Amino acid sequence: MPGLGWKQRWMGMGLLFALLAAPTSAYAARPDGPLVRLLEVHDRGYELTVSFRVENAFDERITSKLEAGLEISFRHQVGVRRRRTWWFERNLAQKKVVTTAMRDSLTGLYTLNRIVDGGIVETQTTSEIEEVRDFLSQVNDLTIPLPAGLPRDRRTEFRVRAVLETRFFLFFPYAHDTDWVTRPLASPVEQPAAPVQEPPADGKPGGPSAGGGGAG
Repeated sequence: MPGLGWKQRWMGMGLLFALLAAPTSAYAARPDGPLVRLLEVHDRGYELTVSFRVENAFDERITSKLEAGLEISFRHQVGVRRRRTWWFERNLAQKKVVTTAMRDSLTGLYTLNRIVDGGIVETQTTSEIEEVRDFLSQVNDLTIPLPAGLPRDRRTEFRVRAVLETRFFLFFPYAHDTDWVTRPLASPVEQPAAPVQEPPADGKPGGPSAGGGGAG
């Protein structure tokens, strides 16, 4: 039996990619899918302070995995980028926040960890599942230092998304994540003082001259 031609092989590969992309696309299109809400960005010119919440992400599947003693993690990607015409975007600042939860089957307590750029910054325990939900889903007062001389226009923007638990389709893993939420960084909140207007140089009655005298 002759082998498949190149057209058949390409059609088969295209069908496979379509099948792999289908669950992720369908999940993102759901009106009750995970999304970033309550985003607050405070721009002080030299740094950002960011707070946000991921909603519709903590479902029954995650609860059952926690009850089985498996670790759950949400990865929050936060940063500032510069969009460039006809070229790849440029990342100017970024932070990665990972929130994890795991239940101890002996004590029934959940251990919660918050990890920023690979280092643990907060650890706590609780017996309340609602506290677990809030800890995984909420990021408060995250500080992002900004580089000196940051361009200020609509092409410079803050963005955030959450990458949730990895799931499987036909034995292939794929990540559930939210859409990117962006905010332009056109100008900082704290504006510099307005420059002092110099008096007219001709000494006309609009105001005194800088030297304080008339024609010499």
